[in-house]
Amino acid sequence: MRIRSSLKAALSSVACVSVASLMFGKPVSAPEPQTGSEILWSIQKLDTLGRALYVAAHPDDENTSLISYLSLGRKYDTAYLSLTRGDGGQNLIGPELREKLGVIRTQELLEARKIDGGKQFFSRAKDFGYSKHPDETFRIWNREEVLSDTVWVIRQFQPDVIITRFNLQPGYTHGHHTASAILAVEAFEAAADPTRFPEQLQYVDTWQAERVVWNASSWFFRRGGNQFDADDYVSVDVGGFNPLLGKSYNEIASRSRSQHLSQGFGARIDRGSRTEYFQDVAGSPMGEDIFSGVDTRWSRVEGSNTVARKVSEIISGFEVTDPAASVPALLELRDELSGLELNEWASRKRAEVDAIILAAIGLDMRALTGSPYVANGEDVSLVLEAVNRSDLDVKVSSIAFPFAGVESSESFDLDFNQRFEKRFSGVIPADAPPPQPYWLRSEGSLGMFEVEDQMLIGNPENETSFYASVGLSVGGGQIDVKLPLEYREVDPAKGESIKPVLNLPSAAVVFETPVSLFPNSQSRIVEVKVSALLDDVAGELSLELPVGWTANPMVQKVDTIGKGGTRVFSFEVSPSERSEETELLAVLKSGGSMLAQSVDQIEYEHIREQMVFAQASTRAVSLKVARAGSRVGYLPGAGDSVADSIREIGYEVVELSVDSFDPESLVGLDTVVIGIRAYNTVEAIDSILPHLFKFAELGGTVIAQYNTSHRLKTDTVAPYRLSLSRDRVTDEFAEITVLDPEHPVMNTPNAIGRRDFDGWTQERGLYFPNSWDDAFQPIWSMSDPNEPKRKGSLLVAEHGEGYFVYTGISWFRQLPAGVPGAYRIFANLLSLGHENLDTAKL
Repeated sequence: MRIRSSLKAALSSVACVSVASLMFGKPVSAPEPQTGSEILWSIQKLDTLGRALYVAAHPDDENTSLISYLSLGRKYDTAYLSLTRGDGGQNLIGPELREKLGVIRTQELLEARKIDGGKQFFSRAKDFGYSKHPDETFRIWNREEVLSDTVWVIRQFQPDVIITRFNLQPGYTHGHHTASAILAVEAFEAAADPTRFPEQLQYVDTWQAERVVWNASSWFFRRGGNQFDADDYVSVDVGGFNPLLGKSYNEIASRSRSQHLSQGFGARIDRGSRTEYFQDVAGSPMGEDIFSGVDTRWSRVEGSNTVARKVSEIISGFEVTDPAASVPALLELRDELSGLELNEWASRKRAEVDAIILAAIGLDMRALTGSPYVANGEDVSLVLEAVNRSDLDVKVSSIAFPFAGVESSESFDLDFNQRFEKRFSGVIPADAPPPQPYWLRSEGSLGMFEVEDQMLIGNPENETSFYASVGLSVGGGQIDVKLPLEYREVDPAKGESIKPVLNLPSAAVVFETPVSLFPNSQSRIVEVKVSALLDDVAGELSLELPVGWTANPMVQKVDTIGKGGTRVFSFEVSPSERSEETELLAVLKSGGSMLAQSVDQIEYEHIREQMVFAQASTRAVSLKVARAGSRVGYLPGAGDSVADSIREIGYEVVELSVDSFDPESLVGLDTVVIGIRAYNTVEAIDSILPHLFKFAELGGTVIAQYNTSHRLKTDTVAPYRLSLSRDRVTDEFAEITVLDPEHPVMNTPNAIGRRDFDGWTQERGLYFPNSWDDAFQPIWSMSDPNEPKRKGSLLVAEHGEGYFVYTGISWFRQLPAGVPGAYRIFANLLSLGHENLDTAKL
């Protein structure tokens, strides 16, 4: 659910000012409506000159309580540098994983920062999955590039204090976590050194922060089995209440953290005192406060005495019921700041003053068009709307839509509380880039996104290509405003909503499955969906196949598909005789254009709509696999595509639900598979487990996939004693030792060999059991380097006439990725205890 509050409006004009706007003459964004008390808070912030940079590894690592306190309580410019976008995690709200999950978590962080007042940065590092040690992390990340990105952010943002979420000691937490602290300290020193990354200095200056501190927590010590002594740390109470904002910093932080919905971090609203602890890491010692010794007043800027005096006068004379009365004084302050134009602080504060003036006059201004989606080269209608809710002399002095070739220098008065509207016609550029997230434009490597443009590095998202530039005269002062082009939608059930305008191709082409399995060299139907995105579409659809593969038909005529419509086309594809992993491509020839892109729309209520583009392809895997049994029940958990993968090898899959469960629904099933984290996420899972245990006892097979060891919704995870742990094997190349070579899992109906453990992705598995009843037979052991062998990754128990299997192996990653050996092993699990062996030739 999207959280809206007046606080977001107060922050939009101050905390979310882009780096590019911090130079004189650059436009500011039009603020959302604000209360008088929120405007007063923004004016008070003009008198504070301090910056803090929080550094950690992932979305959700940031301490939102501390960010809220520093940004909203202490009024420091505060930013969070997340080295990754969280693309290696799981998704609790939908099917998106990897790059698309990273897009979701990027937007969740941006929504969080709108609430807690922070700014957001990223490096180019990928979240490649869990890492136990920073050495492993640095083997996969390009350490020098991630360090360069961290230095770049420090030189851009110029923090006085750098705060790490994790300390420098490896072994107690995620390797990415420790790596983030190591890089923060290295970057603290390198950012001040002109010989380090000198190519950056054509854009930014070197910067020396005052110190690096570690934001410690008792949780970290408990996890490491050590004693936490608060007396060893500098403590700060961050749980205060701000009457101007009407909320405590903990309340704000709780709402901020609750934006991480893809990670299941909806939080209780917290109120009252909260203590945070800090320890020196590098630079000058703290003293009594993390900002000890840092001048955070105007005295740090030479020649700013008049500025400081005017800010004080504006604060003391401000009337919350008449914010516009302070505009003349704000304009005078603006002129004084312009006299300090060589000072970076003055430029930042002038941008804040511009935003405050717009808020004080109650300006509401938008650039709109009639559709949320546009096509390159098409004509568009453009509208500028504005309302001035003050009695000051306000004029629109110029209007431009640069992307559309529209420019007007005509002047218009904005009369008090009268809606102004000006219409234009323009053209979307034929070469406008698609709204692909910039870090996904190139393929990158296992550990790094590829971004060549230095000015993009660190940015959370793309700058919009479609915007209006408006010159605004307020009381004689000229303010330039930049407005993104938007679409206003009115839903009778939900009211008005505002969406960004995105340019799309005329059609999207996508395979219905990202992986197409061809068991035992059998032909199969491959389906390709064509969607008419912006207009009617017609043409010819064909497949591009590797050598030795054939399709029937090779080309299909696409009769006209109406705008907004979709149609699915079926091709019978026959693989070559050899087992191989390859790629099938689809191309639509339409109107002289070759359309070969899929377009994934990512839309959730708590984030802005996103589009991710990719080549129209499916990973084709031809493999030898046999199976026994025919019908599988699947009980979904936190969200995965394993059920689709099971269908790929010929099983009929019946979806089960706790809410509508009837024991009779198990009749006729051979095997039941429990989805990932079902024990953590499915309410009333206890009500169905006894029936599943009975199903196994009577001759069926039950396979439970991984669950985390905390927040379980059941005390009974198996028909026999079984204890979950945090044991995991993160190295996808980890050697597998077979403990029971004669077990059916290793032999029936597929003979499993060493090659079946090759080509795995991201990890072997996670949250393995570490203690179990003798009824369970461990099948494998495995370990990460320099760790003891873990035997709990795959446990099989005979239960009555059937089997119960508990497995922490990451099938939810391996099967959708089309790992051949994973399919063969999982087919053996599904086949346990069944007689009707598929007689397909092997």
